[in-house]
Amino acid sequence: MNQIELYRIKPFFDWWRRKQAFINSLDLSEQRYEANALLYTSLDALSNHWAKSIRKGKYDKSGKRIIFNAFLASYGGDIFKLVSLPDVWHRVTQGEVSKLPMDVSVFLRAIGGCKATSALYEYEDDLDMDAYTTRSISDDLSLDDIVNQTLTSSPNAIQSQLEEWLVYSQYGAIVYKQLRNAYIHEGQPGKRTHDFKLCDWEEKPTYRSSVYGTPPVMGFSVEFMLGVLKQCIDEFEAEALKLQIDPAPSK
Repeated sequence: MNQIELYRIKPFFDWWRRKQAFINSLDLSEQRYEANALLYTSLDALSNHWAKSIRKGKYDKSGKRIIFNAFLASYGGDIFKLVSLPDVWHRVTQGEVSKLPMDVSVFLRAIGGCKATSALYEYEDDLDMDAYTTRSISDDLSLDDIVNQTLTSSPNAIQSQLEEWLVYSQYGAIVYKQLRNAYIHEGQPGKRTHDFKLCDWEEKPTYRSSVYGTPPVMGFSVEFMLGVLKQCIDEFEAEALKLQIDPAPSK
């Protein structure tokens, strides 16, 4: 082990592992807010260290939400490469598509088999079973899948422009807005998230909205996210050691 590994890289990640172990030691039935607040400040700080070291120069002009999302997409597993299609549909119907060509907007509004209108779900006499079926993350697509489908449908679309728009509907960006921001700035989770113990809630994100319902309501349990934090620490360290890059801020 060389000097930079022994005195800089290893101690940096050992400290974050101690913090993660402390959060794990909390009684989540009584200290759920504290665990979430510590969890998201940790992920936020690590993502910023990552952007300034491993990805130095790439995110200099990017906002914190983009950096946070990219960090989770890089180290948090394939789940964080997914895009919430209901969030895409909602943003399109809300008119958040001014930078996208009309044909691209029309395509994105229907991608994934979305119904023409979510008003189907507002009436008790609706017999469409999709209205009573809870959405699963397996119904979503990765950012790359959506980009490929969109470019096939609209060859004149600009890929970089499309990717920049879609990242705001990726799971990491949703976590940043609905959980990181909400817990740190408002002291509570966002209005479009939940903490119900639905199927596999400790292992993956869950929806509490219908298959085509918009806007989506998504849950990222603290139990699941603590596993994500551990994975991010491990993979960030592995890359820092491989590249021999000190992730700690310069004094």
